[in-house]
Amino acid sequence: MHRILATTRNLFVGTALVLGLAASGAVHSFDDGAEATIDYRQGLMRALGGNVAATAAIVVDGAEFRDNLAIHVRYIVDATRDIPALFPEGSDFGETDALPSIWEDTEKFARLSSENHDAAVALHEAVEGGDDAAIMAGFRNLGQSCRSCHEDFRRRD
Repeated sequence: MHRILATTRNLFVGTALVLGLAASGAVHSFDDGAEATIDYRQGLMRALGGNVAATAAIVVDGAEFRDNLAIHVRYIVDATRDIPALFPEGSDFGETDALPSIWEDTEKFARLSSENHDAAVALHEAVEGGDDAAIMAGFRNLGQSCRSCHEDFRRRD
C-alpha cells in the first residue's frame, strides 16, 4: 500500500511538473515570438523609411541614382503589402513607437495601410511609365499616405 501511494504521488508530482513546464514554455515562446515580431516590424519599418528617403533623394533632390529608383519603389510596394500583419495582438509592448490605437481601431489602421500600399503601387506604375510629373505626384501621394497613418498610430518624438 505504501508503494502504491508513493507511485501515485510521484506520478502526480511528475505530471504537475510536466504541465507546469509546458505551460511556462508556451508563455515564454509566445513572448519570444512577440518580441521577434516586434524586432522584425521595427527592422522592416526602418528599411521602409530608408527606401522612402532614397526615393526622395532621387525624385525630389535629383540624386544621380535614377537607375535604382525602381528597386527602392519595388521594396516600398512589397513592404507595405500587409502592414497590419506586423502588428498582431500581443505585440503592443516594449520600446516601440506603435501607439495603442493600432490595436484599438484596427479597421482604420487596416484602411490607411491599404491606402498606403495603393499609393506605393501607383508610384511604382509611374516609375515604370517614366513620366517625371507622374512620379513626383505619386511620391507626394505616398508621403501623404504615410503621414496620415503616422498621425494616428505612431508615437512622435
